[in-house]
Amino acid sequence: MKTLVVILNKDNAEGLRKTLESLTRQTIPICEEFDVLVMDGGSKDHSKEVTLSFSENYPCIKFRIQKTPGGTGYARLEALLYALENEYDVVIWGDSENVYSSKYIEGFLKSFNNGCDVVGGVPIVTNGFWSHAFAWYHSIHLVFPWIKERHIPGNNRGERTSIYHKALYPVSRRAEDYGYSLLLLKKGIKLKHCISKESYVYVSLPKKLTEIIRWQDQRSRGVAEVCKDIGVFPIDSVLWVIFLGLVVLGLLLVPFYWEIGLTILSLPILFSLALFIVSRKYILEPKIRYILAPFIGLLIHSYYCLKTIILLPFIRRK
Repeated sequence: MKTLVVILNKDNAEGLRKTLESLTRQTIPICEEFDVLVMDGGSKDHSKEVTLSFSENYPCIKFRIQKTPGGTGYARLEALLYALENEYDVVIWGDSENVYSSKYIEGFLKSFNNGCDVVGGVPIVTNGFWSHAFAWYHSIHLVFPWIKERHIPGNNRGERTSIYHKALYPVSRRAEDYGYSLLLLKKGIKLKHCISKESYVYVSLPKKLTEIIRWQDQRSRGVAEVCKDIGVFPIDSVLWVIFLGLVVLGLLLVPFYWEIGLTILSLPILFSLALFIVSRKYILEPKIRYILAPFIGLLIHSYYCLKTIILLPFIRRK
C-alpha cells in the first residue's frame, strides 16, 4: 500500500523538526513503507533547511511550497493532487504541531488493511491551561463517538485516495477538513471510519490567549468560506451558539430571577464539567485546577461559531 504522509507547515521550523524526527522513528521504516511531503505555506523561517537536512538521510522526505497562498485548504488540495499524480493509495494528514508515537503509521496501515476508508488516531494535547480548554476539540471524534462517522479532525486523519475521485477537498483558509466531511455527507458518500487506538499523536496548542483568538478567528472564517463554497449551512455552529446563548441568558436573568438564571447557567457549566471529565484522558498532564478551562474554551469557540453564522451571507463564493 503506497502511503504518503503530508505535513502542513508554516513558520514552525522547530516544531517541524520534532515532527520529522518522530516520523523517522516509526516501527515501520520510512522510505520503505511511507513517504513524507512537507507542504509549506510560504515560511519565512528556516523550515526548508530543516526539511532538507532530513532529506539528506531520507530522500523520500520532500519539501514543497504551495502554489496558491491563502490557507491550509489550498495546501491540502495541492497535496492530494500530488498524491493522485504519484499514485499513492493512502494519504495520512498531519501538521508541524504534531509529534507522532512510534506505532502511529503502523496502526493506520493496519486499519486500512482491515478495510477502513478513513482512519483517525488518539490525540494527546499538550501545553497547560489551553490544552484543558480545547482537548475536547481535538478528541471530539472520541468524546462523542457518533461524530466519528461524520468527521475525524484533519490533523489526525488518514484516507484512501480513491475517495478523491468522488470529491476533492474544498478550499478555504481553515476548516477545510470539516468542510470535506460535510461535502461527503452532502454527496451521500458512505465510508467506513475507524479509530487506530495504538496511533497516538501529541498535539500542541498555542500558549497565549492572543494566539488562541487568532486561531479561532481563522477557523470561523474558514468554516464560513467552505460552507458557502459547498452550499451547506453549518448546523454544528448553531448547536455551539446555543451554549453561548444559555450563558448570556442566565447572566441576564440572575439579577431579576436568580433561581431561574442560576438554573439556566448550570446547564452549560455542567456540560463543560462533563467535557473536562471525559476529555482529561486526552491531555498529557491533566490538572484538577483547570477544571473550568473547558468552560472558557467553549465560550470562545461558541462566540466564533456565532461569528461564522454572521459572516456566512457576506462571504463570496469561490
